[in-house]
Amino acid sequence: MKKLIVLLSACLLISLLGYTQELTPEKVPTSVLQAFAKKFPAATDVKYELKQNNYEIAFRDKGVREFAKFNPTGKWLETKTAIIESDLPKEVSASIAKNFAGFKISEVTTIETPDNSLFYKMDLKKGNEEYKVHFSPKGDVLKKTPLKTPVKK
Repeated sequence: MKKLIVLLSACLLISLLGYTQELTPEKVPTSVLQAFAKKFPAATDVKYELKQNNYEIAFRDKGVREFAKFNPTGKWLETKTAIIESDLPKEVSASIAKNFAGFKISEVTTIETPDNSLFYKMDLKKGNEEYKVHFSPKGDVLKKTPLKTPVKK
């Protein structure tokens, strides 16, 4: 039984490693490199990964850490940028105060997509309650996903 568990664990680890793979620029399609260079001409400290058949590129733009995702043909899919809580629009902060009173905010990220949409993604936690929440720039809750099941007493 122990051997079976170890074997299954090893297979799972190997399959997960196949989903994420760091790449050198030479192994990234030219279409992706060109599209990235055009969209982010000032990018520095660039690192490439292949994640689930898309290319995720980590980089710095004006000192800010960002992540851009492109498909294999070079089509831009999204950009994620980490921000601090004080950079949230006042409408988002007001919505959090109203709809998530007493929750602590962590991991605040802006996500921009090709359809010109921009939203704010963050983790909110209070006691045993924890959610990943997406907000529009106007403070509307777009998506709310529980991260942990509250412990029943």
